[in-house]
Amino acid sequence: MKSIQTRLNLAFVAISLIAFVVLWFSMQWFLRQTAYESVSSRLSSDAFALLRAVEMDDRGEWQMNPEKIDPVYQQPMSGHYFQLEVNDDWHFSRSLWDARIPVGEGMPVGQENVRQITKDGKPWLILDERFMKQGRSMRLVLAEDVSRIERSLNQLGWLVAGIGMLFLAGMLLIQVVVIRRGLCSLVDVQEQISRLKQGEIRQLPHAETSEVEPLVTEINYLVQSIELRLQRSRNSVGNLAHAAKTPLTVIDRHIEALRQKQPACADAIAEQSKTLRDLMHRELTRARIAGAALPGQRVYLSQELEKLERTLKAIYREKAIHFQNDINEQAFFPGERDDLMELLGNLLDNACKWTTDKVRISAESTEQCVSILVEDNGPGIAEEQRDRLMARGERLDESTDGHGLGMSIISDIVKQYGGVMVLDRSERLGGLRARVRFPSHCDAKIANSA
Repeated sequence: MKSIQTRLNLAFVAISLIAFVVLWFSMQWFLRQTAYESVSSRLSSDAFALLRAVEMDDRGEWQMNPEKIDPVYQQPMSGHYFQLEVNDDWHFSRSLWDARIPVGEGMPVGQENVRQITKDGKPWLILDERFMKQGRSMRLVLAEDVSRIERSLNQLGWLVAGIGMLFLAGMLLIQVVVIRRGLCSLVDVQEQISRLKQGEIRQLPHAETSEVEPLVTEINYLVQSIELRLQRSRNSVGNLAHAAKTPLTVIDRHIEALRQKQPACADAIAEQSKTLRDLMHRELTRARIAGAALPGQRVYLSQELEKLERTLKAIYREKAIHFQNDINEQAFFPGERDDLMELLGNLLDNACKWTTDKVRISAESTEQCVSILVEDNGPGIAEEQRDRLMARGERLDESTDGHGLGMSIISDIVKQYGGVMVLDRSERLGGLRARVRFPSHCDAKIANSA
């Protein structure tokens, strides 16, 4: 996935490198031009000094007066050279030794009459000008070896490059720190969203930065909107159930009246009425299941179980059922309280129907999973019949009361929350054991078997 910090850092490095390279080449060119301009000025000054050394002897021939020539031109291979043309005769400085300055070659360097050549692998600057002295045209060519200047410029360039790289590295480090501090609000929001998903909080707290606050507001609004929609849906389901009771009651009364005249017809209508009631009961129950829709839900099992036990003891008073609880205080259901009550109510009701006198409930929570076990000491269920029990409305014993929808409703709740359920034999009590597991938060993963 793309990282904002990485993209900003890469953009900073790219822009900085482009700017640095442009500045580095500009500096190199400017310093070289400045150095070449200084050398050209010195060559021009030497040219006038050498012109003063050009004299005519007693025989009318032009000669160079050694006393007026700078000593640097007298030292062989000194790096400073000249050659003078008068009347097609050339006069050469002693510093040239047996070499000659190439005439008419080289590359212009931006200074008037100044060119750059490479002589014996070394860069030379050449000034080639014509002068008039005492009515005579003279051509004076001066050259200077600038290899030391080039070496100095190269050393300076690499030094500046090294310092620039260190500076860029320091700036990049500072930017990383600044960006991380700037993205702290997003990191905090990410952590708060994780807590919201795990059920530790119900709303995101306000963000510290104005840019992130709209995101937090929208997430909180979305959570509240989902919660309100769920509540309206449940209210509508309740209203529908209440409204359907009156017509069904009227139908039952007409059935009783019809039974006196046509018993067979009344029994057929009564059977369809019962089927309709069972269907409505199931679908209304399923409609009330919230599923894993709302983040931030967490219901502790130990707080809700006591109420269910009291209700079931009253319903099955003749069995004198003893409930054994082994529930961790931190064990929680990652969803709506109504869904938990529907789940536990059906699990415990089925256990109470078949138990002799004992029902055991245990639950625990881990970082990834929430486990709930309900066991009884009843006759249990054969392995080949357990799948039938999970089917819609399936009942294994018609002698017991109920609609046969309890286990299928449990299955619906388990599927809505991404959990798994397994029915097997209880090793402790000998009856049926229902094992239900849910992911403790939306990012958690559980095995396909309990």
